[in-house]
Amino acid sequence: MNVNTSDENILVAIDFSTYANSALKQAVWLARKSGGKLRLIYAAPDSKRFSQIASEIRHESEMKMHQLLIDLHADDLEVEVITRIGEPFVEIIHAVQNKGYGLVLAGTRGHTKWEEFFVGATAKRLIRKCPASVWIVKAEHSDPPKVILAATDFSEVSRKAVQEGLWIADRTGADFHLLHVIDSGDVPPDVISRIPRGSSLEQEIREESQRRLDQFVESLKTNRIRVQSHLIYGTPWKEIQRLVQQLNVDLIAIGTVGRNGIEGLLLGNTAEKLLDHCDCSVLTVKPDGFVSPIAPLT
Repeated sequence: MNVNTSDENILVAIDFSTYANSALKQAVWLARKSGGKLRLIYAAPDSKRFSQIASEIRHESEMKMHQLLIDLHADDLEVEVITRIGEPFVEIIHAVQNKGYGLVLAGTRGHTKWEEFFVGATAKRLIRKCPASVWIVKAEHSDPPKVILAATDFSEVSRKAVQEGLWIADRTGADFHLLHVIDSGDVPPDVISRIPRGSSLEQEIREESQRRLDQFVESLKTNRIRVQSHLIYGTPWKEIQRLVQQLNVDLIAIGTVGRNGIEGLLLGNTAEKLLDHCDCSVLTVKPDGFVSPIAPLT
């Protein structure tokens, strides 16, 4: 997602729930800030009964989507509404593949355990398989974020996530925090070989990680005062969750592939756990060249 481009296309998953409505509110202000085009998609479950009344479903859903836009006074935006019959996450991914949307916004967390299971599963499938960046909005975060936390492991995809988080922070005036969590993967072999006899291994690793973090911040080419950086030892998702609570974070920005290039490693260990355990919204960013396992429509 290049949210700083004027032709950005934003796709919003709609199911007429309060959490989807929160995602739509975020998308409306983001479209205004980016000058992008807004698309709303509603996917009805694929069943024989729904297929037989597809035209009625399409008419009703599109009327309701237009009403949502009227309620949000979004008549200044270029908007299209789309209805599909099928598995929601598959239909959303097909729409991204067909139209090249750079960002998908979707809500999560229902009011019942069943809703939490169903909607949470859809959100995770989008995070794993959608080729666009995916912003999962919690129902209570319908306003532009005031505090944003981005996590980096110094990989290129984490750089993309940080830059997208910064872009949003610049347009909302949000506080921006950057976190790097030190784990065993942060210890390059040459650092180990340079540790003086009798010195503290932890201190050596911390100093090397701090040097890399400072270099990373400098490479962002933004106002250094704008970025409040944090360097912590621990398990990434647990430390992110702790900092989210401490700073009252509204939005986390994180990449979906870790420093070692193994697809799904950072995603599996961090992004999905954050979705389950953190009360804030989560923006996940795909690496360049990501190909969805969902085959595009021919």
